[in-house]
Amino acid sequence: MRRTKRARGWAALVVAGLLTGCGHGADKARAEHEARSQEKAGAEATADAASALDADMVSAVTAGAAVTPVALKFRLKEPPRVGQLLRLELALIQQPGLDIDSMLASFQPGEGLVLESDRSVEFREPVTGETQRLVVTLRAQQAGLLNLNATVLVDSGSNSVARNFSIPLIAVAAAQ
Repeated sequence: MRRTKRARGWAALVVAGLLTGCGHGADKARAEHEARSQEKAGAEATADAASALDADMVSAVTAGAAVTPVALKFRLKEPPRVGQLLRLELALIQQPGLDIDSMLASFQPGEGLVLESDRSVEFREPVTGETQRLVVTLRAQQAGLLNLNATVLVDSGSNSVARNFSIPLIAVAAAQ
């Protein structure tokens, strides 16, 4: 009978130890899960904020491959008017997970369009996945369909890829 009581006592201690140990492991696992969930929610919130910021942007036209290292989007606050300065907001959006050494964006205005800002902009060692924003200043010299061409050269590791984009603009006569 003494052995039975001792065995029951030891069994109770083992079960209590296991339950206590499991509780700590579960608490630790729960805390790790909550931390990962908060990180993921933070990253998703950042991506959602960037998407909301870019919601009214239009994708530039490209004849390149379906998968490119960058996409180019643009936004106009108002339609281009002949003779007036136009601020064109641009966003270079990197392919997720691609480590880029540098990006060089060069701009060439089509007939009837004058580029008033720098012809090229370089981004050295951009943060992986981060959108690069810039503003290009233009002046329409004639009404009608005008075009701004952009070439983006992406250097990544031992690879270099160039993508050509077209940004169509419809200029209207200046208000009299």
